[in-house]
Amino acid sequence: MFHKLLISILLISFCTLIYFPGISGSFIFDDLSNITHNSFLRIQDLSFSSLHSSASAGHAGPLKRPVAMLSFALNYYFSGGYSASAFKITNIAIHCLNAVLVFILCLQLFRRVTINSLPSTQLIFWLASGVSLMWAIHPINLTSVLYIVQRMTSLSTLFSLGCVIFYLSARNRWLNGAHPWKVSSLFCASIISLLLALFSKENAVLIPLIILLIEVLLYPTEKPWSLINTLSKQQKIIGSAVIIAFSIAALLWAVDYAAGGFNNRPFTMLERVLTESRVLCFYLSLILIPRIDAFGLFHDDIALSTSLFAPWTTITSIIFILGLLLTAFYYRNKRPLFALGIGWFFVGHLLESTFFPLEIAHEHRNNLPSIGIIIAAFSLIPLVEVARRKVVLGVVFVALILGSTTWLRAKQWGNYQSLAYYEASHHPNSPAIQALLSNAANQAGDINVATQAIKRAMELEPNETAYALHYQNILAIHGREIPDELQQETLNRIKRNLATPSTILALQQIASCLDKPPCHPLKDNYLEWLNNFIKNDPKNSTYYYFRGIANRATGLSLPALNDFQRAHELRKDFLHPLFEMVAILLKHGQINQAEFALQQLKSANKQSKNPRHTEIERLEKNIADLKKSSGQPA
Repeated sequence: MFHKLLISILLISFCTLIYFPGISGSFIFDDLSNITHNSFLRIQDLSFSSLHSSASAGHAGPLKRPVAMLSFALNYYFSGGYSASAFKITNIAIHCLNAVLVFILCLQLFRRVTINSLPSTQLIFWLASGVSLMWAIHPINLTSVLYIVQRMTSLSTLFSLGCVIFYLSARNRWLNGAHPWKVSSLFCASIISLLLALFSKENAVLIPLIILLIEVLLYPTEKPWSLINTLSKQQKIIGSAVIIAFSIAALLWAVDYAAGGFNNRPFTMLERVLTESRVLCFYLSLILIPRIDAFGLFHDDIALSTSLFAPWTTITSIIFILGLLLTAFYYRNKRPLFALGIGWFFVGHLLESTFFPLEIAHEHRNNLPSIGIIIAAFSLIPLVEVARRKVVLGVVFVALILGSTTWLRAKQWGNYQSLAYYEASHHPNSPAIQALLSNAANQAGDINVATQAIKRAMELEPNETAYALHYQNILAIHGREIPDELQQETLNRIKRNLATPSTILALQQIASCLDKPPCHPLKDNYLEWLNNFIKNDPKNSTYYYFRGIANRATGLSLPALNDFQRAHELRKDFLHPLFEMVAILLKHGQINQAEFALQQLKSANKQSKNPRHTEIERLEKNIADLKKSSGQPA
């Protein structure tokens, strides 16, 4: 027990030391839309309504990830605001806990595999320690820690590991004849952990497949699998047919579900599937040969595979993956941990690296799958006495490389400008990185670098409208003239491209700036953008809301009211337009009309999944005070 506690303390210490330089970094990219711009997370108390509202405030994934959203709200409450350092410290704490759970899991797995060969307990302990250390300090996990919004990933890993650990504890106790209530309690804890993982991020749905893989490889002769041998040949055939039919039906349903999402992507389902073969090999190279210049916040500079031979590395990647899987299958009895590790990695990527309409590549997707590759690598280490010292020295050497690489990356993440310039130097063909550099240079007041970088982003990605919007915003903020050609290019992009989440975020950011002097030159252009967005999609309530904000900033109160009313009519659960309407009416002293709009707001609030009771009560008080001061009856 002492040694386990010591290893846990060392893991926590190493993680904290390595990630400490990144604590001073800021919120970036998806942090903004999911956290800092999400008003539902700004809770002022710990009442049930506040916690429920914040947990329901997510918009990522089909389950909206309420566990992760609640954690962001609690971070806001206890840190007294949006302190990026406080959020990052929480992420580091979660990663430290995950490292300890990896250690516990590896103890269980190594004990199970070596149960017949009876190795020393000390050897199992050091193997588990080595795997957990390598995973804890590996640079591929950095974005799961310092990219704040990816707490969704690390929380999913936390509860997924808990699910597997509780399951294996229950499984082993069941085999050893433990009391049924102990076994049942652990199984229940495993199910609860799985639910928490699912509501942190949906890829936890793959955990039952990982557990099944563990069962097949490590418990093949145990009950209930031993009962299969008692079945007749006909029963086995029928059972196999049912499983195959169910698997095919599930696959067809998943493909059909995913197909609709490609309408908003610049690639087809086939192109994504082919490209992901190269992406998976790229991930493996990052895990096994961690070159600091190969890592990055974005990997949108990876070329699409349009066929098996374009580029030619597509077919070679597919052959390599099939060869690796066949090798793992061939050695499943002799080296079950190697087979488990390889299977763990590929099962862990079944959602995010196959046919679902997600972005092509992100490092944080390896947070859980990378555990499998590290386990597989350690399973190949020669454990004879004569080689043990060399093995220890080798592990220490690799740990120093991994730790120093992660520390250097964390140091880059500690400053927004240093992160942007470093990423751009290693990923010059990434449009997202060029946009990051432009924003960082703009904040630093370097207009030349800012404009050059955003123009480069526009060149690299002609299907993204957000870059043209940001370009105009930069010019306006610095008092530069916005060329007519740029406005025309912006309108052309709006007409021919679908609005991506980045485009919506850009519209939101610029909208919040329109009533400030630096952004005044953008008002007319912004209204023209929105008119074209509405022409493309006349039933999108968000566009009417943004146009209402622009009309309000221009002083056109009546058009603004009409736009806000239309935005709410199109989406009854959209409360923001009604708040804007009440604010405009109160500003113009139209108390009765404001009171009518407030009643509309209160009615809509009852039907909303994210009620705003506190803000509505504040508006009621303001209206009551105005009526009192004007001599009207309350």
